[in-house]
Amino acid sequence: MPTVEVNGVDIWYRFSGEGETVVQIGGAVSAHEGYETITPGLSQHYRVLDYDHRGYGLSSRPDQHYTLEVWSADLAALMELLEVEKAHIHGGSMGSFIALDFAASYPQKVDKLLMGAGAVAKCDAMGVHMFRIWQDVASAYGVASEELARELLTKAFARPFLDEMGDEILMATKDVLARNTELSVFIDACQAMIDTDVRDVLARVTAPALVMVGRHDILTPIDAGPGGAGARYVAENLPNGRMEVFEHSGHAHYVEEAERSIEVILEFLAG
Repeated sequence: MPTVEVNGVDIWYRFSGEGETVVQIGGAVSAHEGYETITPGLSQHYRVLDYDHRGYGLSSRPDQHYTLEVWSADLAALMELLEVEKAHIHGGSMGSFIALDFAASYPQKVDKLLMGAGAVAKCDAMGVHMFRIWQDVASAYGVASEELARELLTKAFARPFLDEMGDEILMATKDVLARNTELSVFIDACQAMIDTDVRDVLARVTAPALVMVGRHDILTPIDAGPGGAGARYVAENLPNGRMEVFEHSGHAHYVEEAERSIEVILEFLAG
């Protein structure tokens, strides 16, 4: 497995395909595995860079405090080390939080910006409560526990998908957690999303931007409560933003509507 030392830690990465580079930033649970349903389709048209951010998956997991700024700085350094001067930046779930922070902090490195599984500029009270529940359940039962897996999948997927998948999706979620994260990192990741408020920097993100969100996403919703700023707010307040709604999905449209996710991404990148 290829790794490169970035800001003092080993970062795992993988290139697939050829062409313009699309960098994919993992989420708070599944790291690069969150893109396994779409990377094969995207890599038929682009050079896709999947990597595990610090604290996740096959990369180093140092005992430290984790923030969006830490992950953004690592991505900037990784791109420099891999001689990727500029790329399409694609973040899903917590990766969309990182992608938005990265685009505001390093605009010269962003060609087009894609944010999947919802994009939030600020969590509303519901979002804060959900992430705090995640912290509490993980602390009480363990990050690779069945209890946390049940909590996550009921927030990630639409009801019809869960009925169709049965216990298979529960075990898959538990396995993904066991492979990709640890308790302290997961706690910090949830806190980073709770603390996020990037409403004031959206105007600095001048790259063409696509916000993708599931109609039934309750975690990072189309419209947040009045104290927050959800997907629609992000799309409408980015200078060159637009929103695509996946009618049959919850938070995890990369899984629930994988083929359409690929089609939407390719259309946006080619446009």
